[in-house]
Amino acid sequence: MTRSASCVLAGIVLLTLSACDGRTDTISVTAPAASRAPSDVRSDGGPPAGVVFHSRRSGAAKIFAMNPDGSDVRQLTVGPGNDLWPDLSRNGKRLAFASDRSGNNEIYVLDLRTGSLVNVSGSSADDSWPRWSPNGHELLFHSNRAGNYDLYVVDVDDGSLRQVTNAPALDQWADWSPNGKQIAFRRGMDIYVADADGLEQNVRQLTFSPSVLDQMPVWSPDGKQLAYMSFAAGYCSIFLMDTDGSNAVNLTPKDPADPSSAWCSRAPAWSRNGQRLYFMSMRPSTSGDVELFSMAPDGSALVRLTYSSGEDGGPRMR
Repeated sequence: MTRSASCVLAGIVLLTLSACDGRTDTISVTAPAASRAPSDVRSDGGPPAGVVFHSRRSGAAKIFAMNPDGSDVRQLTVGPGNDLWPDLSRNGKRLAFASDRSGNNEIYVLDLRTGSLVNVSGSSADDSWPRWSPNGHELLFHSNRAGNYDLYVVDVDDGSLRQVTNAPALDQWADWSPNGKQIAFRRGMDIYVADADGLEQNVRQLTFSPSVLDQMPVWSPDGKQLAYMSFAAGYCSIFLMDTDGSNAVNLTPKDPADPSSAWCSRAPAWSRNGQRLYFMSMRPSTSGDVELFSMAPDGSALVRLTYSSGEDGGPRMR
């Protein structure tokens, strides 16, 4: 594991990451410091209301935070490479994200109170899509470090790593159940669920369309439903189903007059109270850009949250 040293200067934290071969990379991240406006900083260290996402609005992807209505957008990371697919710990104190700042995708954890940054995956493989466990001590992510994409869990406090899946098909884009006992994930082209505490324990398949890609499942806060991305309608869309795979419904249907290539909605995420779903989407109204939206769990009350060039994606709530 690679750990960084940090110093605070006028609200900017300069971090030095020491690689295994002795190289160092110096990067900077925006930190919640005393010099910033009180409305920008929570007493527990997390951003207010806690919606985080990545954005390419200034070129390379960086992590941003905003309020649930899209207001008060603030940049959280600065430095080389692309920072993608963020996730906030439930207490809002730590931010996990994937970044290729060291040359390949790794999983990093940023302490929003101190600005310290830690590489918790430490491999030469492609490590991505980190997801905090409900207890706030572990991160679930996918990696091809063994030659094929499988799911792994790392303890961010002691660095211990365990493998959760080991199958010939690709295992990616996973999420914890609210009680931390199960994970939902993409295997091959479908959605599966497995126990989180063992290797290939109680694996069950939820979708059965080998010619249709289903991925990026996320559990509802009450554990009764899964939102996910699917091409079942002929284009990239957000679907909702019960956790036994039944009652699947398309929440983001396109206008029949528009071509399928003009629509894509993916990477859904639930608000903590289960009353809103956030997602990234390209559609005719975004003029080819990928923007962030939110909606009610039945697909109604759609709200566009961002209006920037490039891609805004991977929204997650605290």
